[in-house]
Order: sequence, then structure tokens, then C-alpha cells
Amino acid sequence: MPIKRSQTIALLCVILAGLTFSALVASSFFRQERRETLVGFNAKVDAIGSQFFQEQTFQFESLYLLKALFNGSAAVSGEEFQQVANETLARHSEILALGWVPQIEHPAGESRYPLTYLSPKQRGSGLLGFNLAAVPSIRSTLQAALSQHTLQAIVQFPLFANEPELRGLFALLPIFEADDSNSDTPHLRGFIVGFFNVDNLLGQLLEKHSIAEIDLTLMDLTAGSENRILYRRQSPVGTPVAAAAHLFEFPMIAGHQWRLRALPTDSYLYRHSSRTPHLIMFSGFIFTILIAAYIQMAAVRSSKLEELVKARTRKLHETNNKLANLSMTDGLTDIANRRNFDSHLDVEWKRGIREQQPLTLILIDIDCFKAYNDHYGHLQGDQCLRQVAKVLRNQTSRPRDLAARYGGEEFALILPHTDCAAKSLGEQCRAAVEALALPHTASTASDIMTLSVGIASLVPQRGSQPVDLIALADRALYQAKKTGRNQVVLAT
Repeated sequence: MPIKRSQTIALLCVILAGLTFSALVASSFFRQERRETLVGFNAKVDAIGSQFFQEQTFQFESLYLLKALFNGSAAVSGEEFQQVANETLARHSEILALGWVPQIEHPAGESRYPLTYLSPKQRGSGLLGFNLAAVPSIRSTLQAALSQHTLQAIVQFPLFANEPELRGLFALLPIFEADDSNSDTPHLRGFIVGFFNVDNLLGQLLEKHSIAEIDLTLMDLTAGSENRILYRRQSPVGTPVAAAAHLFEFPMIAGHQWRLRALPTDSYLYRHSSRTPHLIMFSGFIFTILIAAYIQMAAVRSSKLEELVKARTRKLHETNNKLANLSMTDGLTDIANRRNFDSHLDVEWKRGIREQQPLTLILIDIDCFKAYNDHYGHLQGDQCLRQVAKVLRNQTSRPRDLAARYGGEEFALILPHTDCAAKSLGEQCRAAVEALALPHTASTASDIMTLSVGIASLVPQRGSQPVDLIALADRALYQAKKTGRNQVVLAT
């Protein structure tokens, strides 16, 4: 029996509707899957960028360890420098070398900056004694570090004369005289320099991630660098998809603004895509009457995938929060670091201006700590720092109080809504550390570990700055150390 024209039309309409609906479902599923793939891709790139930034920042901490050495001594010998530098290099394989460049003033001309110490010594061939200011690019970076009092760096710099093919990051950290480091024009002692292999650091990090089908480019966007490419890794397979590019903007690193640009290849997108859309289309052609069931299955699948995306997003947020917490905590003592201290003091200073309530700062210095390190060793010195930090942290009880490692063997307590009565707390801190009875036979103040404490209190006023309070506390601490140590001095 021939099929009626109306039935044929109806059948064709059903087939067309089934194919159209199947195509729409398949297309929607494909787009959802592609979005989820790109979310995972972006998360992976962000994780690589965040970990690289943390690792590079951690590498720079080695320069600040050496800064503590110079802050603790007016004259650092070559043996002392080599000991600390070698210990640091043993912990950081991506650091190629560490050096010391003193400022040698010339009364009739420009100052010289000769490379005096370098570890490891074998890399010093042709470099020791060389005046870094003779190189224009280094001279401008020296001037920038000196004027800004911050770490500065040169990228893609030919690091060593005997290894001309080796290029990397050359960083300079200015060191000032300890007594006038808070003055407007502190006297420069010299620069701690570090030679870093960015390629190795990023390369080792990428080995931990599955990026065989991703193009990665690390660029320097700093003014004058003209988007210089610092590192590039091209995928050996597939064609990069420019429309899916993801950018990770780094915070400022040693005066430079970097960006990580990542492009997935078509093979990456294909590998992270399933055949489900094709199966939906094929099934819709054969089983048009089961389209509703496929829609339901797709909805369930979509819901599961959305939950997976949310779970990955939550995990990424947790990871970012952990990284942020690590960046604000001192790794050795597990209390707030200097960055956390500066941020917290700035917040409390502004709150003090609004509320017109006193703000107290206590600066604490471990007496004769360099002599302790020299006598007992740096491992015992690190243990001492941890014990002192624990004692100081236990002295703070209010939510807005902060105990922080200020630098080297110096600690600080920020006490909002507290006036000069905080001298009793400073005495508690001094007595608590003294009660530890840590032997310190090399000390000139006592035969056990002791503290010198400087306290300052101000009601913040408009137009004033937190450095005013730091300067007062620093002078009080200086007075405590000058008059015999192991005492508490209140700024007047």
C-alpha cells in the first residue's frame, strides 16, 4: 500500500525534526564540552603561572638571606659569604651563582662596583674584580635599584664570560648601612647579585604538567623591552588555536612585568573531546523516536560536567588561597613575613587615622645573633628563630594584633588601640625569651639568649606615614642595643 502523501510529509517532518533536534543537541553538547575543556586548560595555565611566580619569588628570597648576613655584620668576610651562599645554592639548583658587589666611592669620579665575591668560585673566571657599572645595561639597573631601594633585574643577560651561550636573569639587591637604612638618603654599601636560570626553572615546572600539546610563551612587557620573549615552548604536534589563547599576568617581578601566553593545539582540544556529539547525531538519525531519552541523558551528563567544573573551580580557589597565605607567611618561623607586616601596618595606620586611636609598634632584635650563628651554626640559629617566633606569637591574643618576622633576627609586634602601656608587653616578651634559657656563650649581653626591645606609640594623623612609627621604634631599639642590650626602651 502506497504511503499517503500526508504520511510521507509527516515522516519527512519527523525525520527532519529528529535530525535537526539531534544536531542541536549535539552542537550544544559539543560547545559545553569545549567550554569545560577550556576552563580546565585555563586552570592548568593559571596553576603553571602561579607556581612559576612562587618558585621565582622563592629563588629571590636567597638574596634576602644574604642581606641578613650583611645587615648583621659591618664587614663580611669571603669565607662567611661563601658559607652562606653555598648553603643557599645547595637548596636552589636553579640559582647559578650568588655574588657581592661593594660600592667603592671615587672622590674625583663615578663610584665603582667591582664583583668581589662569587659563589661557586669556578664561575668567577674573568668576572671577579670587574666593574659592573662599566656595562650600560647593568649601570642603569644599578641606578634603578639604588633610587627605588628594591630588587631589580636584567632579563636574557649573558651571565658568564666563559659561558657566552648561557643567558638568564641577573638580579641586584641594594644593601644600605644598617644605622641609616630609614633615612632619606641612606648610605649604600653595595649590591647582592644573583644569577638565575629562568629556562631551567620553567622547564622543570612544565615537566610536572601534561602540556605536550600546548604552546607556551613567557614575555617581558616592561617598558622598553618591546615584548621580549624570555621562553618559548612550541608543541611538537597539532596546530595552535589562537581563538583559545589564555593569558596569565604576573605580579611585578624585580621591576619587570611578565605575561605567560598559552595556546592549546587542535590535537589538545580533540584529545579532551569525546565522541559523544557524533554518537548523538548518529543515534538521532536511526532512532528518532528515542530523541527524548538522549536529551535526558545529555542533560544528566551536562549536569555532572557542570558539577565537575564547579569542583575544579573550588579546588583552584582553594589552591590560590593557599598560595596567597604562603606568600604572606615566613617559611622558617611560620609567622607573618615582612610583606604581611607592611600590609597590616598600613591597614591599621589608616584605621587609626579614622578612629583616632593609638597604634603601638614593638621592634625586637635577638642580641648578638650573628655571633650565635657563628658559634652554634645556622641550623641551630634557625631553631632559635623558630623558638623566639613562637614565644612572640603567644604574647599576642587579640584578633588584630600581629607578630611578624621583620627581617633576619628582627621581629615586630603591631598592637592597635594600644598606647605606651605596651612597655609591659615588651618586658613580657623579653622575659619570656630569657626564660627559655637558650645558651649563648658568644653573647656580650648574657650567657643565655636575650632580646633588645624598642617600643613606639602614636595616634596616626592625616599626612603622617607608617614609617614615622617605624622610625621611632627603630630609634628606641637602637638605644636599647647601644646601652647594653637585654632591655626594653620606650620611644619618647
